[in-house]
Amino acid sequence: MSWLDAARAICGVDFVIEGAAIEPRYLEPARYAAGQAVALLRPASATQVAALLALCVEQGLTLVVQGAHTGLVRAGTPTDAARHVLLSTERLREVFDFDPLDRTLRVSAGYKLSEMNERLEAHGLSFPIDLSADPSIGGMLAHNTGGTRMLRHGDVRANTLGLTVALADGSLLQAGKGLQKDNAGLALQQLFIGSSGALGVICEATLKLQPLPRQRAVALVAPSSLDDVFPLYQQVMASELAGLVSAFEGISRPALAAALKHRGDPGRLFDGQLPEYALLIELASELPAARLDLNALLQELLEQEFGGRVADAVIGADEQIWGLRHSISEGLREDGKVIGFDISLPRRHFMRFRTEASAWLIDQFPQARVADFGHLGDGGLHFNLVWPKAEVALSLGEMARLRAGVYAIVAMLGGSFSAEHGVGPQVQQSYWQHTDAAALRLSGAIEKLFDPQLALGITRFGPET
Repeated sequence: MSWLDAARAICGVDFVIEGAAIEPRYLEPARYAAGQAVALLRPASATQVAALLALCVEQGLTLVVQGAHTGLVRAGTPTDAARHVLLSTERLREVFDFDPLDRTLRVSAGYKLSEMNERLEAHGLSFPIDLSADPSIGGMLAHNTGGTRMLRHGDVRANTLGLTVALADGSLLQAGKGLQKDNAGLALQQLFIGSSGALGVICEATLKLQPLPRQRAVALVAPSSLDDVFPLYQQVMASELAGLVSAFEGISRPALAAALKHRGDPGRLFDGQLPEYALLIELASELPAARLDLNALLQELLEQEFGGRVADAVIGADEQIWGLRHSISEGLREDGKVIGFDISLPRRHFMRFRTEASAWLIDQFPQARVADFGHLGDGGLHFNLVWPKAEVALSLGEMARLRAGVYAIVAMLGGSFSAEHGVGPQVQQSYWQHTDAAALRLSGAIEKLFDPQLALGITRFGPET
């Protein structure tokens, strides 16, 4: 019996697809060239995942795990037609166990964020990680997603209470009991969150849920100058409204212009005179407007700053403002190739980075247009560049030099080269370059403990070999 026949015996004949017959959607990532694989496996249970994993290890194959394939670091895209086996988690849907008293949900990794929250809406709850993409639960866990409302709710790690993980030896690990309080041992579940699938395959999770807000109030604010951005942030976060702030986003003029153009109304905001930098501020509350009028509170706060730190603001257009925020990436792609940097920085160095990185790019890659935006409130920045369609494409060497130059400035200022996208082939070299040697050795030892043959995933956390 061939290993493919053995795989069919585990998960069914219809759910093992050989390389040439794999649908393009499994092989084409969001921004990069298509990959290739020897086969696609689509198991329907954690037990099947564990058996398939053990089979691949036995055959000396590399298992690449893929959720909804929305990631931006290529960790879920296989590249070797002879050795890479793609395992899709989309059929892992056997568990959806809602506990209304504990406000937790035990859920299989194949559910998407949108469908999970649609089912929770009837109970007035949600998993509060807000994204423009629609990832699978397993993918969110594997990369420790943050999102636009991390400022209030934290990232995936902060909202996960337990995991079921298939290990390289074919066993299933129950890491954490799904309890809010449990100090009865090491929190092993935390090792797998953000591991890019390199330690095991996440099959189920117990998630902490949050009440849906009964109202939100959103403003798009034009600060009087860049120097006023963080003083305004400090003012908001020191005010009596601090506990209500759910998002504090920054959007550069080129990013905002691209989103407006994409949505077909480039002159709609600020009388067509877009600020150099705009702020998206959102308040949210579980109280209804009859008891707490968030729009009035937000307007009052901004009026106090008019003529000072605030030059202009748009209020009362919540859906339109968030629609613009989530349209930035599509708008940028219409203008050229997007070169994305998902970074984080100490807030005190945020504007310094923007200045120094932009100056370096003007000197070294003047064709690149900076169109940055991001989660200013938690220090995250999508420092996106647009390489115009009319320009000659960058060579691999030039792209590597561009990334190295930007990441060098990030490192100098004490930042991280991966704020929330995780680690994968797209940033593997940067990981090796900017990770402490002791951390590399320890991470490599952990990796080999869980996966001695390094058969799981195409991301490596140990030292470069």
